[in-house]
Amino acid sequence: MNQQAAEKVEVTIEAIKESVPSTVAGASSVVIETEAVVDGRVRDASIEVRDADAPAVAAALLNADAAAPPAAADLPVAVQCMAAGVVHGASEGRVRLHLQFESGQVLPIEMPYDAAAALARTLAMHTGVR
Repeated sequence: MNQQAAEKVEVTIEAIKESVPSTVAGASSVVIETEAVVDGRVRDASIEVRDADAPAVAAALLNADAAAPPAAADLPVAVQCMAAGVVHGASEGRVRLHLQFESGQVLPIEMPYDAAAALARTLAMHTGVR
């Protein structure tokens, strides 16, 4: 058995207590304070997610139970997107897309104008909107 496998830790988040924005070494992030079960013992745990990694982390959490990416028709209701909205991004030349899921959770994704324009064209093409 390799050393990495031997050091694997089982963590289950039981409750989220608080989430606060943070800046460490100039990088923005969110620190989530939780109550977690770590290797069978209940303890407080902090999870830091860098802003740049938030979309990937959210998608991974929403699909955490899937062994492989499911087909769209097979997605559980909690991962089917109900609505989307767009607001100005945190920096010049960017927009923030908010995806809303039936569970009530919102996944914010920030992207450059060009990526947003390409997404808008593709959505219009696939939905028949002109």
